Amino acid sequence: MKMRFVKGIILVLFTGLVFASCSKESNPEEDILGTWTVENVDFEATIGTKSLLQYYMDEFSMTEPQAQAVMAAFDAALAQQFTGTIEIRADNTYTATMGDESDTGTWSLSSDYKKLTLDSDSDETIVLDIISLTSAKAVMGMAEEISEDLNDDDVPEDISVTIEMILEKQ
Repeated sequence: MKMRFVKGIILVLFTGLVFASCSKESNPEEDILGTWTVENVDFEATIGTKSLLQYYMDEFSMTEPQAQAVMAAFDAALAQQFTGTIEIRADNTYTATMGDESDTGTWSLSSDYKKLTLDSDSDETIVLDIISLTSAKAVMGMAEEISEDLNDDDVPEDISVTIEMILEKQ
């Protein structure tokens, strides 16, 4: 009888845990709303097949410490540009303050909730990949391929840039 009672208690506790873990499912259209602060930005670039560090060392005859110092300064400037907030409102408008600049416009989510499009009133449209999204935290990123002559040899280099941001809701 005692064993049957213990099994019954375990079954009740297990059932409660199952139902508790099946709480309200996340709704990306609601989760995205609010004011978000950029907590961290990771930047990565490759030039052709070389890392940015290796490119600086090879193309500009820098030592590794010199190239790392240039990259550290670049990372600091990038972090400053991405310091700020973005308020995403239910009327599909947004206001962003990043670095020293402010922007407004409209936003939309893709039907699969994997992309956030920010259509600026005064600048280019930005499409961010939604890597993860909860009501309190978001990880978003973007990747771009550009071609530009970085070393003044009249031959454009293929540059791949990826940026990943961690945002937390205020």
